[in-house]
Amino acid sequence: MPGKAGFYRTTARLLGAIDRRGLVLRYRYGDRRLLEECVLPALDADPAVADVLLVGCAWYTRHYPALLPSAAVITMEIDPAKAVFGGAHHIVADMAHVDAHIAPASLDAVICNGVLGWGLDHPAAIEAAFTGASRCLRPGGLFLLGWNDIAPRNACPPDTIAALDGLATADIPGLRTHSVVAQARNRHCYQAWRKPLPA
Repeated sequence: MPGKAGFYRTTARLLGAIDRRGLVLRYRYGDRRLLEECVLPALDADPAVADVLLVGCAWYTRHYPALLPSAAVITMEIDPAKAVFGGAHHIVADMAHVDAHIAPASLDAVICNGVLGWGLDHPAAIEAAFTGASRCLRPGGLFLLGWNDIAPRNACPPDTIAALDGLATADIPGLRTHSVVAQARNRHCYQAWRKPLPA
């Protein structure tokens, strides 16, 4: 789709020029503000977090790697045209194949926001994606999920995903809760889990 790719490249260039002037255009919805102003900074402040995977790229996520300056950040997006919004280390791939691209036990955090129910829809693909993400996490690593608890986006809610059963519920970085509805309008929820430490 050269038309879409060209549009994204132009958008990325314009946004980059604006960013360099010190004004980063962002979505101002509450769920994005919570992620950008609380969760990602808290994750970056954790000295145990050195390697992070951000799944899902768009114009409004292009600055996310910069919000994690203490970490080595990998971005992943299935749409090759959106690679212009990814970080310096970017993977064009379906999250269902994440463990084909990232070594086992090599990540301290996986952030999957706005992907479940927005392209990652089929139960088998969801199980493969989350199982793969769990394999890529080091023991104690964090899996943060952002998803919309409204139809049709909630056809496969987290409590039905077997791949999450092997993870322990955890507090969202910067918050003292496992789960929060960050945006009432679209029921955008954040939930966190950790890969258990060896017994």
